[in-house]
Amino acid sequence: MDGDNTTEPITYCYRPDNIVGGGVWQSKPFYSFSLPVLLWQMVLVVAISRGLAFLLKPLRQPRVIAEILAGVLLGPTGLGNITFSGGEGGKPLRLGDILFPPASYRQLEAMSTLGITYYLFLIGAEFDIQMVAAMKKKVVAIATVNMAVPIVITVLVAHAMNLQPPEYVSYLAHVAFIGAAMGVTAFPVLVRLLAELKLLNDELGQLVVPPAVLSELMAWVFLAGSVLLPSYGVSPDVVDLYRPSAFAPLWIMLSGIGLGLICWLVVLPIMNWTVQRTPEGEAVSDAHITIVATGVLAAGLIADVIGFPSVFGAFVFGLLMPQGALTTELRNKLEDFVVGLLLPIYFGGSGFKANVSVITMDDEQGAAFVAALTGIMVLCFVAKLGSNLLIAQYYSMTASRGLSLGLLMNTKGSIDMIILNIGKQKGVRIAYSDFDIAILDERTYTMMVLGSILTTAVIGPALEIFHKTSRSRAAYKRRNLQQCRPDSELRMVACVYTARNVPSIISLLQMSNPTKRSPVFVYVVHLLELTGRGAAMMIVHQASSKHAQEKVGSKSSGCALQADQIIAPFQSYEQQAGGVSVQWVTAVSPYSTMHEDIFNIAEDRHTTIIILPFHRLQSVAGDFEEADPAIRSVNMNVLAHSPCTVCILVDRGISGVGRSSAGQLAQHHVAVLFFGGPDDREALTYSSRMAEHPGVILTVIRFLPGEEAMVPPSPAPSCASGERAAMTAVAEANMQRQLDDECTNLFRLRHVTNDSVTYTELVINNIEETVTAVRAMNGVHSMYVVGRGKGMESSPLLAGLTLWSEYPELGPIGDMLVSADFGTQASVLVVQQYVSGEAVVAMESTAAQESPKPDPVQRYLSSANNKAGQGRLSDVWMPGV
Repeated sequence: MDGDNTTEPITYCYRPDNIVGGGVWQSKPFYSFSLPVLLWQMVLVVAISRGLAFLLKPLRQPRVIAEILAGVLLGPTGLGNITFSGGEGGKPLRLGDILFPPASYRQLEAMSTLGITYYLFLIGAEFDIQMVAAMKKKVVAIATVNMAVPIVITVLVAHAMNLQPPEYVSYLAHVAFIGAAMGVTAFPVLVRLLAELKLLNDELGQLVVPPAVLSELMAWVFLAGSVLLPSYGVSPDVVDLYRPSAFAPLWIMLSGIGLGLICWLVVLPIMNWTVQRTPEGEAVSDAHITIVATGVLAAGLIADVIGFPSVFGAFVFGLLMPQGALTTELRNKLEDFVVGLLLPIYFGGSGFKANVSVITMDDEQGAAFVAALTGIMVLCFVAKLGSNLLIAQYYSMTASRGLSLGLLMNTKGSIDMIILNIGKQKGVRIAYSDFDIAILDERTYTMMVLGSILTTAVIGPALEIFHKTSRSRAAYKRRNLQQCRPDSELRMVACVYTARNVPSIISLLQMSNPTKRSPVFVYVVHLLELTGRGAAMMIVHQASSKHAQEKVGSKSSGCALQADQIIAPFQSYEQQAGGVSVQWVTAVSPYSTMHEDIFNIAEDRHTTIIILPFHRLQSVAGDFEEADPAIRSVNMNVLAHSPCTVCILVDRGISGVGRSSAGQLAQHHVAVLFFGGPDDREALTYSSRMAEHPGVILTVIRFLPGEEAMVPPSPAPSCASGERAAMTAVAEANMQRQLDDECTNLFRLRHVTNDSVTYTELVINNIEETVTAVRAMNGVHSMYVVGRGKGMESSPLLAGLTLWSEYPELGPIGDMLVSADFGTQASVLVVQQYVSGEAVVAMESTAAQESPKPDPVQRYLSSANNKAGQGRLSDVWMPGV
């Protein structure tokens, strides 16, 4: 099965000054000049790759697959092989020779190599070596098995099926490059796929990302060690033809070690000094950016000169970049250009070099070679699945988790393509002749590229289908506060967009009265927008992991300082407070699907409440600053589809109110405006928990409709459907009134001896009286707790407020309280109760059944409720208050 790996090149003659032309009107066509051809090729590759990415997005295909397919489509496998008449001397003309003239290959290759050099520098800058060094044994085991098993399979199958390398290429080098390409996991492609499938915040995402990182580092170790392969991969039969130095691999390795030491001892201190000289919050100077960008080129040049792949030097240079403003600014300036323009040219060129026509099975040797290499690729894929199933069993994971892990660890598309390209380029020219030797010939390269495309193309759809069918979330009942016992644990998701959201959320946690008897489990989710630049990530910061706490906001996040400002206060609060357990999650996703990440975390942790910061923050002058409108859309999406109760916190200085002085307890004056309905009942239930806190003074004001407001409109007698609708509305209103009475009665019974709780009822007839009553409370309270009023829009006490609502997500009362015209400076907590369709009726009836039978105190409260409607304004005080 010897494959001819020596090719006799075709010589193309062209004038070296044919770089730019004088225009089509006074010179030759534009495709006769180098620069117009290069620009045309770049436009063509980028446009087709983006078009394919758009078409393949519904199939969950990563963008790198579209970029490789664009090259395949333009290359000899696709459009490039189309021939038509019109060539010189009547010869047929290939479309590929027009779109990609052979004379332009070198300049396009140089441009793509420049792109991959900067891309791998950016990848290296995202790695955190210290966090990799702290990985657990399970992570190391998963990465090692997934890297080693394919290499072993490749060696065994190649030996069993007598797979012969191309002529003049050593068996060891050929098999090593195939095995390494099959074993590596493409980390950037993997995390992008996880982000699109909304699995980064899942346990599967936490499990698979660290081994993928380690697998990619192992691939780089392989590339560094590839210089030790026998005679650059050339078989001993032809070593004498080009007479290499016997010590060349040793000199290369020593030179590489020297380069690493210079970078570590010289370059790294200079980088740290540069970062330290940049004051916090100030922009990095253009001179520093230019020096680092030039250093990337210098590192690639030195690596190429001493015998390593140039991309290896850029990657090592990126690893040494310290986290901070310099790295972040450099990434922001480079990534759009590199990832959006240069990288598609590299991966498109990888697909362009694949030529299906060389995969022939006409003779016995060709058929045997194709069968052997196909067997290697299939068995490596299956072996990864099987080995991960065994790993899952060993670590007591489910079989479905192991199968999903195996699928994801088979992800290809980035580092494997780099290995294949280096293998196709790596070789020597024999004795200054016209023959080149490469470790991977065109046939092997083409089959491996097609195998990578097929493997990665299958993973996305298969994982989505498998994940939907196999993953079943454990059902839980405590999706709102009314379903929880008053002294039970409280699980909540606290979302944070910026560091300015932190103080108010911590104050709210403190007011929620966490105790050892009634603990609060908080999952703080730092939400970052996935902009398309860099890899998406999700890191769970365990409180027990000191290293994780110290390394929060690693280089891969690009927001190290902001992450520290967010997590450090929560960590400090957890250590000082009793009954609080905090877990931190950093989730990166597009704003359009960010609510799905929040839902996944809430469902996985069985939380009862989701806390969302209001999208506008208070300025120094007291009014609201302009904020990102995309955050508002996230809040709206959460409210529309939430799996549990949702609270929106409008911060107007709640963290600065009630701070204790020496020997005095901090006080928060909280008012609950109760108009009725499920949201208000949920708000009252939450405030009931706050009332247990010794630093909270709680006032509950229940607004009751007067006689004028309670007169329902009479339907036309001739309209039977209208009459039925009116009767249904009356019955619903009566049921809600009964549920409101039961909820308020239970609240008053619970706090009958609490001197810091005041309950008041106001009789209101119209919206004007509602506004007047609420406005009279200005300056008394530091925070209002209100329901969103879902389903209460037709209430006579609220009718008309929705017509002028600026923020409908806050409900009519919440919107009124935060409006500039109202003038209050109190914070507002808006509560929306989780209701699951028809289950709400069963839920409320169950709560009514579980309520204690009326005792004399309850009968007194019920009679007080009835008497409250007899006067214009009636204050009913709780006994003992």
